[in-house]
Amino acid sequence: MSQPAEIVDLGNGYSVSWSAQNIRFLVEYVTRQSTGIFAEFTVIDGDKTLCEGQRLNLNGDKSRIAKKVHEYGSRLKLPEWTVLIETTAVLVLRRYREGEPLHILNVDTPVEQLSYQLNPLVLAKKPTILYGDGGLGKSSLALLCAMLISRGESVAGLSAIRGRVLYIDYEDSHEVHVRRMKAISACHPQLANAEIRYQSHTEPLWNIVPTLLRRVQSDRIDFLVLDSLAPATCGDASAEAATKAFRALRMLNVGALVLAHIPKVTEQQQESSIYGSVFFKNFARSTWELKKEQEVGTDESVLGLFHKKSNLSRLHPPIGLRVRQNSDSSALHYDACDLAETVELAKGLPIANRIRMFLEKDGGLYSAREIAEALEAPVATVKSTLSRDNGRKWHTIGDGRDVKWTCLTHS
Repeated sequence: MSQPAEIVDLGNGYSVSWSAQNIRFLVEYVTRQSTGIFAEFTVIDGDKTLCEGQRLNLNGDKSRIAKKVHEYGSRLKLPEWTVLIETTAVLVLRRYREGEPLHILNVDTPVEQLSYQLNPLVLAKKPTILYGDGGLGKSSLALLCAMLISRGESVAGLSAIRGRVLYIDYEDSHEVHVRRMKAISACHPQLANAEIRYQSHTEPLWNIVPTLLRRVQSDRIDFLVLDSLAPATCGDASAEAATKAFRALRMLNVGALVLAHIPKVTEQQQESSIYGSVFFKNFARSTWELKKEQEVGTDESVLGLFHKKSNLSRLHPPIGLRVRQNSDSSALHYDACDLAETVELAKGLPIANRIRMFLEKDGGLYSAREIAEALEAPVATVKSTLSRDNGRKWHTIGDGRDVKWTCLTHS
């Protein structure tokens, strides 16, 4: 070829342009199979599409597609089309096998400062899993987060950098989310003009990556909500499914709030976990567990968000949200609240916080065993926590077996 081709990475494939011939190839949906590397070929001659979406083995014979293209575009001779298609396939194979570009890491390498896209839940361009039992309001909370990002607003201690949001839904319909948006906007008018791109899907996440990549690029999407992980993997709880799902999220390269469920809790389990392989937790850069406390028959509930894992920051203190919903679900209001005021959710607070709150209630003197029994916590954990913060958060009265503990403020 007289002039080299221009190759552009499309995320789901490549665009190969031959300027001298005014011909462009779209080589998309590139996948490795046992018999070779396959892709869908689209050939564009000027402004005329000669063929579209033709499945081709890049390692195999190209004569069939060359003949097909020649039938519709006789501007080039068949041998010329054959050479052009073969050369394009070779260029794509080389680029595909190279993988991601090589980077040299040193202390002077320029990088963007680590920042939150949705503070304190989601870091920019990183996936966070929000998990919990069914019926807690995960989807409504995720929709609130999406609306916050759409408007760059803050509500109930959650604040967002403005961006464009894509909501991928495997569980419900767009009508349900529109009604929820109206209910949230009724109580938070600053979010009334939020706009969210919404798509429902049934195919596994990794199968729709090319479609999502096009959407992310064409609509300049900054943030993704995935609702939810189990149906997005077609219920496959394996390590392979986790690997494929997070490879797909990595390719999209946007901040992602991924909703997930928990397995049935057994007596042997100490705490809830994300449904499926441990790799779902391992691949996420951050995980938050959602819990709920609500009296039967009331329109008010309290949500507790507990930070369980973070690869890129220290764990954030638990977050409390008070949710008020009217009888016909036409109004949905979120407020920040103190989890220490709850009964069950307060048990998820750090043990040091719980001890301090207990001692501050009446300023009394209590043994470590009495504190442990009141908090329904292991005695050994209480003793080690008391010892660690002795003189800073509380202090002792007496010694030996008669030692009692009280807050410094009441000494």
